[in-house]
Amino acid sequence: MTAFEKVKYGAFFPSEGKKISQKEEGKNMAVKWTAEQQKVIDARDRNLLVSAAAGSGKTAVLVERILAMVKDPVHPIDIDQLLVVTFTRAAAGEMKERIGRALQQSLAENPENEHLQRQQTLLHHAQISTIHGFCSYVIKNYFQMIDLDPVYRMADEGEIRLMKSDVIQKVMEERFTEKDPAFTRFVESYAAGKQDDGLDALVLKLYEFSMSYPWPEQWLEECRAAYQMDSPEVVQESIWVQELMSEAKKRLSSILEGIQENRKTAVSSGGPYLYDEALASDQQMVEKLLETESFDELVRAMAGMKFKALSRKKADDVSETLKDQVKAERDACKKELQKLKEQFFEKDSAAIAEEIADCREPIGVLIDLTEQFAKAFAEKKRSKNILDYADLEHFALEILVQQKDGCLVRTDAARELSEQFREIMIDEYQDSNFIQEALLYAVSGEEEGRWNRFMVGDIKQSIYGFRLARPELFLEKYHTYAKDGESQQRIDLDKNFRSRPEVLATANYVFRKLMSPELGGIAYDEAASLHAGAAFPALPEMEEEKTETWHAAYETELLLLDDKAPELEDDKSRETKMETEAAAVAARIREMVGNEEVVGKETGEYRKIQYRDIVILLRAVSGWAETFSRVLQAAGIPAYSTSKTGYFSTQEIVTVLNYLHLCDNPCQEIPFTAILRSPICGCTDAELAAVRCVDKDVKIYEACGKYAAEGEDEALRKKLGSFLEQLEMLRSRVPYTPIHELITQILEETGYGGYASAMPGGVQRRANLEMLVEKAVEFEATSYRGLFNFIRYIEQLQKYEVDFGEVNIYGESADTVRIMSIHKSKGLEFPVVFLSGMGKSFNQMDSRAALVLHSRMGIGADAIDPEHRVRQATLPRQIIRQSMKLENLAEELRVLYVAMTRPKEKLIMTGMASKLESRVKQCAAHAGRQEELLSYQTLSSASGYLDWILPAFSRNRCFDGLYEQFGLAGNADNPLYAEKIPVTIRLVSPAGLVEGEVLHQMERAVNEQKIMEIPKQPPREAALKELVEERFAYQYPYEKEKQIPVKVTVSQLKKAGMEESEIGKELFAQEELVPIVPGFLKKDHVAALTGSDRGTAYHRLLECLDYRRAYSITELMAQTEELIAEGKMTKEAAECIYFKSILAFAKSPVGMRMRNAFLNETLKREQPFVMSVPASEADPSYPEDETILVQGIIDAWFPEGDEIVLVDYKTDRVREAGELKKRYEKQLVYYQQALERTTGKKVKEKIIYSLALDEELVL
Repeated sequence: MTAFEKVKYGAFFPSEGKKISQKEEGKNMAVKWTAEQQKVIDARDRNLLVSAAAGSGKTAVLVERILAMVKDPVHPIDIDQLLVVTFTRAAAGEMKERIGRALQQSLAENPENEHLQRQQTLLHHAQISTIHGFCSYVIKNYFQMIDLDPVYRMADEGEIRLMKSDVIQKVMEERFTEKDPAFTRFVESYAAGKQDDGLDALVLKLYEFSMSYPWPEQWLEECRAAYQMDSPEVVQESIWVQELMSEAKKRLSSILEGIQENRKTAVSSGGPYLYDEALASDQQMVEKLLETESFDELVRAMAGMKFKALSRKKADDVSETLKDQVKAERDACKKELQKLKEQFFEKDSAAIAEEIADCREPIGVLIDLTEQFAKAFAEKKRSKNILDYADLEHFALEILVQQKDGCLVRTDAARELSEQFREIMIDEYQDSNFIQEALLYAVSGEEEGRWNRFMVGDIKQSIYGFRLARPELFLEKYHTYAKDGESQQRIDLDKNFRSRPEVLATANYVFRKLMSPELGGIAYDEAASLHAGAAFPALPEMEEEKTETWHAAYETELLLLDDKAPELEDDKSRETKMETEAAAVAARIREMVGNEEVVGKETGEYRKIQYRDIVILLRAVSGWAETFSRVLQAAGIPAYSTSKTGYFSTQEIVTVLNYLHLCDNPCQEIPFTAILRSPICGCTDAELAAVRCVDKDVKIYEACGKYAAEGEDEALRKKLGSFLEQLEMLRSRVPYTPIHELITQILEETGYGGYASAMPGGVQRRANLEMLVEKAVEFEATSYRGLFNFIRYIEQLQKYEVDFGEVNIYGESADTVRIMSIHKSKGLEFPVVFLSGMGKSFNQMDSRAALVLHSRMGIGADAIDPEHRVRQATLPRQIIRQSMKLENLAEELRVLYVAMTRPKEKLIMTGMASKLESRVKQCAAHAGRQEELLSYQTLSSASGYLDWILPAFSRNRCFDGLYEQFGLAGNADNPLYAEKIPVTIRLVSPAGLVEGEVLHQMERAVNEQKIMEIPKQPPREAALKELVEERFAYQYPYEKEKQIPVKVTVSQLKKAGMEESEIGKELFAQEELVPIVPGFLKKDHVAALTGSDRGTAYHRLLECLDYRRAYSITELMAQTEELIAEGKMTKEAAECIYFKSILAFAKSPVGMRMRNAFLNETLKREQPFVMSVPASEADPSYPEDETILVQGIIDAWFPEGDEIVLVDYKTDRVREAGELKKRYEKQLVYYQQALERTTGKKVKEKIIYSLALDEELVL
């Protein structure tokens, strides 16, 4: 089988961006690499898989390998001969930046090296990008091969959601009109109630899942073929039954282990030895089940299971505790066997074949719908010339690979790229999928025998299953590549350069108990363990607290809260439990900050812990982050959430979206009522009731209108009338106003923008509103238009939980506690980490869905009889559900690994445990188990992190305190009991938290009182008193100079020399023009321009005047129309120009002289200038030795001979020209100075032309 053929469905088996860590950032060319790292850097001409543990410096090694290849003294390569694929754009950018810095450093050492100089230029075009960046590169270079318009646009996520919704509705409507009986039965079977929305979701889910495969149509057809089996024999050979038998054997083996452990307890000292006979019978029965090979035989064997009754004889030397424990464990084993039987072995293969046949038709209809949707959706995108990310991958694959006669063949494009790239480097390989594998194989040299793929990642950190990542790709190579292989080699990097030994010891201890090939992908052996590589300064003052190789201050802590605590009896709500856990975290943070120490990043020395050193990691942030942030802030601890949730639920965004709903359609009850109650209208509850009571039979919008017209309360009538009038005005603008402008107008004209800014957290609220405006701008760049579609766009984003998150107004350096999801923390590191919410149950929604999908086993659905309305779970669905559950658990385990490897110095885990006593008793029952790995039953039945963490610690002495709390004891004879680990487990009492909070508040109050009393205390020293008085009595010696402006305008200087009575004269009156549109027809017309605005209109026309066409009113009006058309003048400004004045100017002597200059191209108009003058000219009180800048604009000037004529037009209303001379002479002197300084020529004439008097004045 070729590697390409392995890309097909299910055949990949043997039978961030990520932020660079500070430790990695510190690495440079002088670093001493470990032996394994050096191997990675030096290995050539092979496929190399690097399994890099958390904090092992993999990115630094990857960068160093690139540099080594570029600077190779024998065979150097160019940087653009490498294809480097990263997981995020940020990681690609950071990698380029690091390579650039290293090249600069190398060039500084060897500046004449032309090869290195060329690399700096090539770096900008090097293929260091995400997989989608590479796909885009392929498409843009070979678009002609797939007949694609190269000027395509990448679609916005919200736009794609809208388009999918439109297309699926159209497809469903077409199928409904066909009235196909099979489709009708499908609808009756799978539609929820009277709505068919659920059918849309099924089709979209199957479509999106199929698109993660290289050839989606082929995968869908293989899913269809899987339901064509028609005999019991075929059922028994199917992948479903094979998977089931494998899982059943694992579970039966685990149950057998439990029975054997229980027998040991029964025959131990004080044990109920008389129970051993029944337990032996159970063991024999399970051993027989394990020996059964065929599915039908196992069904019959399970149907005949019988459990022997426990002996009722009494024995005097039996411990009641052990008796109850053995009995409880036996009941648990019986329950597990019964559950296994009911889940999978109630029906034989013949009955299952019938069920599968019943599903054949609806599954076929669903696949038909999906294929029809895929085709229609592709056509819709092509018609708009847009692509989504799935298109990028599939089009690139179409360019690189073709199917011929059932075989996969590389194209000429793939061979060309294969020749171009000397090596393919893939970062975060554990998060690749089947398409990416096919793409990168296609451009590698493997087909020609050139092994040139470099893959780096960590299977233990594969946490993107929800994005359809396929960790099995990494695992296949992990298990098949030899450590000393020549063409295919694996190298493990296990040194951790991030964390203290205390953190690593905890992680190693926990994952040796939890991670196995069955759950997690690999065995957590010595090769997979983390080994300390980071150096931390010594703590001599803490040597007495040092145990083994760690310090007590940095031991991992597990803080547990019991939901059965008496304080929580009255309120057991989810919110209360979260608040209690957050309070425990707040109390521990208060203890740490300012008291305990961490190593400062800048100094490398110990300093007190600050808030910015602490991060709270949560598995799910929705609901949790808000609660933690609120509780911490109430406790006086600054905190904010960095995760993308909560944007659409913020008060200000909800309010504005409601108003947009009204602008689109005001007859919407809930949004309308919400706006009436909001600050935009400001109605009270009583006022809302009064409005509603006006007419209970009409909508609230109509009732509001009625009350505004005839209501009793005058104030309320005015309020509603004003609100409705404003709403109608804004609604009238909707057809022609861009959405972002409409939102801005709503915020400004309703005053809500200012109101939101003035609310608590106003800066954050304003930032959120600005982000909504930005999203509206993004929407307008899509193929959709209008308010209705914008509202749908936002609804789609909300429906699919595409939440932008509140805008982060805090910088990275802000001294606050950060709250983020574990996924967001991947690739980052923090001094102190609180891993909270560990009592929360895992999300298993996908495995409980009506339609379950699996990469190898295809589609699982219930068998439904629409006539009798009967639904039955089929074997394929049950098996796929179980496989999905196990894969989800494996991913949750890897998420836990990511979380536990984030801290540099201290890890604190917290969780609210439900039924804690029952859990601890269950742990005590297995305290004797000596195998390090927990039983498969324990691992696979976990529903939350505490179901793993508690059993992992339960066989160690660190658990003794918890056992004692419930009157139990650990098993000191177990070799695992004595192992020393840096872990402390504490049960936190809610009462203690309340007491601590009260003491904290009292201490705060006392400190505040002390601060208030400080000013009342007399100074302790006379010298100190004098110093304070001297400091506060200081006078700034240059107070007067502060008043001197840096820059003034000529007009301001002119006014400084004018009398008060001369300032502020009106502009000249002009003849009243009869407007084209009568006043009574004008609506909301812009007021006529007056004052300086009118003068500006004249100046603009004279600035642009074409003197060749300025000798009739008609010509002047034509020029004005041209200016309006070009956007150089507004229509309102043009209406106030008196063209007779302009005509008189053009025909005047100075106008004719300016015409000659215009024809000779020497006329200069509206010339700005800046020059310095003594400050005393602006104000005599200013010092003479100070200067200020004067700026102004000269209306016009032109040369005549070797001298200059200066012209200034005025529109002032004056009786005689002499008034203008008195008023503007000083201004023209400054113009003269400026011209003479800049041109070096003398001004021979200064002319003022009065447009009001139609005469010129020579100064």
